[in-house]
Amino acid sequence: MGTRKTVTLHDLSAELGLSIQTISKALGGKPGMSEETRARIARTAYRRGYLTVAQARELASRGIAPYPTFQLRFALIQSRQSTNYNTLLAEGLRQRLELLDHRLECHTLDEDLSDSAFEEWMERISLPTADGLFIAPRLLSDTTERKLFGLSLPKVLINYPRPLSELDSVIWDVYEAVCMAVDRLVRLGHKRIMYVGDIGSQRGFARRWQAFQEMMGEHGLVCGLESQLTGDWDAETLQDKLEEVQPTAIIAGIDEDIERLFRNLDELGYRVPEGLSVIGLANGPVAAVPGLSRPELLIRETGYKAADKLLWRLANGSEPWEHIRIAGPFIEGETARRLES
Repeated sequence: MGTRKTVTLHDLSAELGLSIQTISKALGGKPGMSEETRARIARTAYRRGYLTVAQARELASRGIAPYPTFQLRFALIQSRQSTNYNTLLAEGLRQRLELLDHRLECHTLDEDLSDSAFEEWMERISLPTADGLFIAPRLLSDTTERKLFGLSLPKVLINYPRPLSELDSVIWDVYEAVCMAVDRLVRLGHKRIMYVGDIGSQRGFARRWQAFQEMMGEHGLVCGLESQLTGDWDAETLQDKLEEVQPTAIIAGIDEDIERLFRNLDELGYRVPEGLSVIGLANGPVAAVPGLSRPELLIRETGYKAADKLLWRLANGSEPWEHIRIAGPFIEGETARRLES
């Protein structure tokens, strides 16, 4: 890697057509401009790799070189099953690493490989010579994940860790998101809340269900498994469960189910939110349901934090393992409303 050209306030001023004073105030968080101008300055500074003294000091305090002298190569291992949110995750990782002149390679592993085939696959993508490894959620099998855990590379798991896992982890906090969804519905007067979604095939899915049970219990509400829709379902099984349970609200726990749920509810004659409130754990905005009420899952931000965590681990190899959960705010939307008494 060549010598990095230092970006100055003069460079940013010339590119943006703004005064140095305005740019300095924006990056220092001082008033005197519109939020649109402040955001444009921040985006340009980020893209150009400009760091304020405070930002550089903050990175250095964690052992992360703000202006590294050589480029590191990192790998993200994912499955096709998770590409809908891994796009956001990879964006966060790549933006953060490229800011520091490092490189991210994304690789897909959708087969449960034998030991010899796994070794060949690693050699083909030059994984053993990578400087670090990010392991995305929803890999094909536990066996594949354990093989990646066993590699002698610095690594960050982007998922909830298994018990006794000896590695760092960072994850957008779906547990807190479900707790937030239940609490919001209860505060709107709902007591018959039905959970819709897989509760066991992935650790993140199991965490969602655990959160639903715990938060319903916190409010003294019944949440028996028989009152939820947790297996494979279609419009007919949804209708049967709605008639049986008669919920006033639904939490759709899995992103892939949300559009289908709203379509089926419409076909069955349920009006949202007039007849039934719905909160969904969407990975981002849902085009088919633009006003969805939802806890925001900070997937891109998780990528930023995971990149920082792996760079920190490279500089602090003997420090204890850390497990970080990132919670976002609640987006009110238009699909949940107060229950009429």
